[in-house]
Amino acid sequence: MARWPAAVAASDQVQPVRPALFVFGDGFTDVGNNNYLENNEVGNPVRANHSYYGIDFPNSVATGRFSNGFNLADFIAKAMGFEMSPPAYLSLDSPIKMEAGFAGVNYASATSGIWRDIDTGLDIPLMDQVKNLADTIGQMGANRSQQDLSKMLSNSLFLISTGTTDLYSIYNINNNGGSDSKTDVPHLISSYGDSLTALYNLGARKFGIINVPTLCTAVVRHACEGLITSLREEFNDGIKPLMADLASNLSGLRYSIADFHAFSDAVNTNPSAYGKIYQCLLWFVDGCTGFVNTGGACCQGSCAPGSGLPCANRSQYWYWDEEYPTEQAAKLAASAFFDGTTQFTTPMSFKTLISQK
Repeated sequence: MARWPAAVAASDQVQPVRPALFVFGDGFTDVGNNNYLENNEVGNPVRANHSYYGIDFPNSVATGRFSNGFNLADFIAKAMGFEMSPPAYLSLDSPIKMEAGFAGVNYASATSGIWRDIDTGLDIPLMDQVKNLADTIGQMGANRSQQDLSKMLSNSLFLISTGTTDLYSIYNINNNGGSDSKTDVPHLISSYGDSLTALYNLGARKFGIINVPTLCTAVVRHACEGLITSLREEFNDGIKPLMADLASNLSGLRYSIADFHAFSDAVNTNPSAYGKIYQCLLWFVDGCTGFVNTGGACCQGSCAPGSGLPCANRSQYWYWDEEYPTEQAAKLAASAFFDGTTQFTTPMSFKTLISQK
């Protein structure tokens, strides 16, 4: 399996004008870490390293992104001046160096969550991703001073999208009558705070937090007005006071919360209008029609040749597979989060956060 060189620069045509990007979370931002996890007696990691994943990626390569092309992490990176997301941590086969054009590292792992109660080895839980950042910093320290490292880290964006897997777990526990104070949303929020504090202690200062979108995905349509929705609401509502509390207690910590749920809900409510706003007014796409399907998956089942061909009009679908958005949907969301209206980010956009000194 091909691996990336450890020092990753932007393309010759696109020179990075912003600090580095460090990405954490789950399948919304994973760019291939799960490709390097091995099967074990528990099962196989969920991977997107086969056709039809990547059908619209350059050269139609299935990179491990749960998308037909680029994902959220890629479009945030592009907005920062990079060619795409920094490489998957597990793809790096030589020491990581902070050299000219250093883009950062992506630690995200599909199906991972905040909690690490059961270590199956089938994904990389958030706190383990934080440990991988610590390893990265140790590697970069071999050829850079602590002052250089601290400056780079404090100016970089730490992008995090997580919580979906944990909320499904809480939902299943509640349905089986096993909920307690260690398996509820307040405890999950507290655990999230522990991971963010650990990132801060390693040098992170600018946090781009993406909240949990609807849990009523193309595959989960039952009980969407009941417990599963209330869990998502409680978690997303809890992120705001969590971040405000961290900012008040940890000197120099700043943040932007991207409301992925509100954005996806707005698109779902008026799919044609939202698609046209971004496609026609921002990108000047000829014949733009917006979304025509925001409830069904473009690529069915395992998204493999045996499951049938994906839809042809992929730019008009919100869901690529049964859980994750299409490249087009990710592009729209990233645009809204990076430099959109205050409707979808608080207390500031990602762009404003990055530009702060």
